[in-house]
Amino acid sequence: MLRAMFGEPVREDTGLIAAANESIQQYMALLHTIPFDKRNSQDRRYIIWGNSFLSALDELEQSQYAAVRYGEHIKKAYIDDMSAEELVNYRRYLYFYRNGIIRIFAILDKLGHFMNERFRLKTEEVKSRFSYFTVLRNMHQNHLYIELEKKLYELKESSKKPVERLRNERNMEIHTINADLLDDLLQAAEAKQLYDERMKAENVSEHLKDLAAGCEMVYIAVRTTFDYIGRLSESTGRYEA
Repeated sequence: MLRAMFGEPVREDTGLIAAANESIQQYMALLHTIPFDKRNSQDRRYIIWGNSFLSALDELEQSQYAAVRYGEHIKKAYIDDMSAEELVNYRRYLYFYRNGIIRIFAILDKLGHFMNERFRLKTEEVKSRFSYFTVLRNMHQNHLYIELEKKLYELKESSKKPVERLRNERNMEIHTINADLLDDLLQAAEAKQLYDERMKAENVSEHLKDLAAGCEMVYIAVRTTFDYIGRLSESTGRYEA
């Protein structure tokens, strides 16, 4: 959809997003082998979950792609050096970059809630408002679904630094800034202005590297989870070959 803004055709899935989508579709195909009149409420919910993940991954990839494309046009280090056209591209880059960050954590939390329901992990008893990372911690500490937990935990650890930076950006973007934090930010900004009165643009290339790392983590986490659930479901013998 967003590729139309650049006069390009619709994306053909390749790489990590293709693998993630294929894992979701294979699980949904398994669910669709159950005759309609024999599907229970959970089967129907899981089909809805699957479609939701497909849409969410597509929207994430498009946001990342648009951020990269607009980021290619940012050449100046200072905002006041930018032409009107470059400034427009910079603002568009910021929009899609921040949108991509929000979508990364929205998908991860969606995945956490899906896993919590599918595996009956009862993470809500640990924390009423829980995230994907709370679910992982619950699985890790209580040795639940060890094969899956180990893969997801290792993935989390290998992506820790860029994802932590993205999470800080997300928190700044969507959470209310409390008085202490606001005071710290103002003091930091004032101290920086002593040395540089001009407003610097964000480090586009470094931020896009972090965004790419976050997207990769999402695609791999989704693929790993749905592959595992697919194998687990097939082993029950409930589904037709």
